Amino acid sequence: MARILIVEDDPACLELAVRIVRLEHHESTTALDGETALALARKIHPDAILLDLHIPKVDGWTVVKQLRREKWAAHVPVIAVSASATLPEQEHALRAGCDEFLPKPFYPEQLRAMLDKHLKHTPVTP
Repeated sequence: MARILIVEDDPACLELAVRIVRLEHHESTTALDGETALALARKIHPDAILLDLHIPKVDGWTVVKQLRREKWAAHVPVIAVSASATLPEQEHALRAGCDEFLPKPFYPEQLRAMLDKHLKHTPVTP
């Protein structure tokens, strides 16, 4: 079982992501803004992060940049999520330190596949 931090301010997207993570038998922790996401990530050291880029207080790009500077988070998979799926936005997310980009709305299978891909290569927290 992996510990997944889900950072999402849209209630419907948050509910869907939590449901998918739990159906995959992973533990989910949620944050509605970037400030809370940073605090929670530093506290729980998640095995993966699902990160909406357009969130209040601290945006997703800043969240991932700050986390990538911390030794424990340097290799934690970060999946960026955004309704604005333009090529420049995707490139910006990847340059900031995200590992993948998932456009909204997404299908459950897409999120499952990305989590499976990254968690196979990541040591999972006991």
